[in-house]
Amino acid sequence: MKVISWQPVLTDHQSYTLDALQQAASGVLTAYVCRAEHPTRQVQGWVNRHADSLSPQLIPQKGWFKYIVRQLRDHRDAVHIFGSPFEQPKLIVTLLLAIAMGLRVFLISEPYSPVSVGYLHDSHKLINWAKALLRPALYRFYGALLSRRIAGVFAISPLAVAQYRGIGIAKEKIFPFGYFVPRSESLGRETPMTDTQKTDLRLIFIGTLIERKGLDVLIEAVRHLNRKELVVTLDVYGSGDSSQFDFDQAAVSYCGVIPFGTAQAVIARYDVLVLPSRNDGWGVVVNEALMAGVPVICSNRVGAGAVVEKWRCGAIFASEDVLDLERILHELVIAPESLAKMRLAARNANAVLAPEVAGRYMFDVLSNDALNDPKPACPWYESKL
Repeated sequence: MKVISWQPVLTDHQSYTLDALQQAASGVLTAYVCRAEHPTRQVQGWVNRHADSLSPQLIPQKGWFKYIVRQLRDHRDAVHIFGSPFEQPKLIVTLLLAIAMGLRVFLISEPYSPVSVGYLHDSHKLINWAKALLRPALYRFYGALLSRRIAGVFAISPLAVAQYRGIGIAKEKIFPFGYFVPRSESLGRETPMTDTQKTDLRLIFIGTLIERKGLDVLIEAVRHLNRKELVVTLDVYGSGDSSQFDFDQAAVSYCGVIPFGTAQAVIARYDVLVLPSRNDGWGVVVNEALMAGVPVICSNRVGAGAVVEKWRCGAIFASEDVLDLERILHELVIAPESLAKMRLAARNANAVLAPEVAGRYMFDVLSNDALNDPKPACPWYESKL
């Protein structure tokens, strides 16, 4: 099988899976990118250690239209996969050309954000509000153009599944998906189990210090619990302005930025990772925690919560609901045996999060004859999706 990948930028949480797809297909995978690095992500400490192994081809700034037309013509016999297809104008043009040429096209797509908070920073609030207002109509337009012409969508999160169905993509063409990274070699084969006699709860948050990540909700819940004389501590890691949050360096501590590639080893020292986002298309830090054998509590607006729900390796709370989050944390403090069960479930879940599993799933989807073959089973979501 010959596969062509089109991406705004190729990052590690995509490249490991594409590499695994290439291995499963025993074929050739060529990656084209609009840019080599993402400047904002670089500032936040992101480092691509694996993506370069796929030797991505940079679409030139000058003469880019002729370039993509030539690549599409030269690869008529390939499956064309578009990651984040609506992020870059060049990719939108490439996608429409591929459709017009009758090529076999799949999308890999997060949901569009239904909220007005910024994705990478908290500036431009009026623009973000306007974008949130316009996105549903824009995606309905995309649906009208693509619904009958694309072969399928790898939808990242249950919300993306619902949104793509809502704009007219047939259920049979939607394949629940995610982002995937390997288990860190620095971790041992086994992670320690939770002491069922413990009376404290050690939480970790990893993420950019912006409104979208919901850290204010988590801090407030921890404060409530400590006022009730329950021993709950929270360590916060991430880039951004820490002065906007109430860190007392006792119950709630700011610990700086984790060196890239060491997150799993750091997470393994804690009882629970909490991701309280107001919106997160997926949330790769959930993968990192489960790979380390650590349960996850996340909001119902975190895409990777689908894994938490299916594998019972944590809990889901209503986004921005401090009392709902406080209730879950309270139960874990007074019933540590529940935490021990979650930790065991996390150890079981991490096997299905391996990029090799995702690559094989992609290959099964790409090889599937929709008219004659059953739809490949998704390892990460409940079967109802």
